Amino acid sequence: MTQLGEMFKAAREEQGLTLDEVEQVLRIRRHLLEALENNKFEVFPSPVVARGLIRNYAQYLHLDPIEALTRYDGNGIVPIKGQRLTSNGIEFMNLSMAPRPFITWDLIIGILLFLIVVGGAGYIAYGTAFQPGLLPTPTALPVAQGLSTDAALPLPTVTSLPSATPTPLPPTETPTPVVYAGVTVELLLNQPSWIQILVDDVKSFEGILQAGESQEWAGQRRVAIRAGNAGGVEVVVNGINRGLMGPEGQVADQVWEKVDDPASLTPQPETTETVAPVGVLEEAQPTVEPQ
Repeated sequence: MTQLGEMFKAAREEQGLTLDEVEQVLRIRRHLLEALENNKFEVFPSPVVARGLIRNYAQYLHLDPIEALTRYDGNGIVPIKGQRLTSNGIEFMNLSMAPRPFITWDLIIGILLFLIVVGGAGYIAYGTAFQPGLLPTPTALPVAQGLSTDAALPLPTVTSLPSATPTPLPPTETPTPVVYAGVTVELLLNQPSWIQILVDDVKSFEGILQAGESQEWAGQRRVAIRAGNAGGVEVVVNGINRGLMGPEGQVADQVWEKVDDPASLTPQPETTETVAPVGVLEEAQPTVEPQ
């Protein structure tokens, strides 16, 4: 660990680069670069953030990221429990996701409320449309002067209006519940963020999404996400809002995978981090701290 900072500084000076030039290209704050070169790793909020910055800085200086990570904590390419290691050294974290039930109590209660509302509206409409009106009361025809009551013209006989036969209301349609065959992930952007998506281990999207945008991806087995600004990205998995990906201005990774038998899953190791180490997705972008 004590040699990592010296290796970074020597490589940078050999290439004739200044910290300001590196900051402009990588968009990593100067004080964080100085902390890396001085081996002051305690300034980083977590080992996950430190590993991500070390990997990005090493790649920029044309150094071996695996060697740099090994000098940091001795864990360059050794996978930990609960992770998969691909041939090129990319680590993935499997976040288990049980299949969503077809019928839930929320669905049943929603159908009952819908039927009650429709029935009440139909009853009110029927009573308003078919309520019989008041019939006029016959009045005596006034008799003109000089005529007897026998000569007065009688009023016509008032007949009651025919009663209308109510038309039966059409049957109400029962809403069909949404069934997900695989893994569907929707991202809701509260703040701008760089995003990278892998669908079934194939890159599907990489770019910057603006605040207010939302996009959806669906895979047969898994969907992997990397966000450059975790605090501005909400994740909705198979219709369930899983909340923000992490703190604002930090890089976060999540992989949502469909499992056939949730009971067969191996428990994940205890850790304070809820996302995989930085470097889960290829061509990772650097951390952007809020201004």
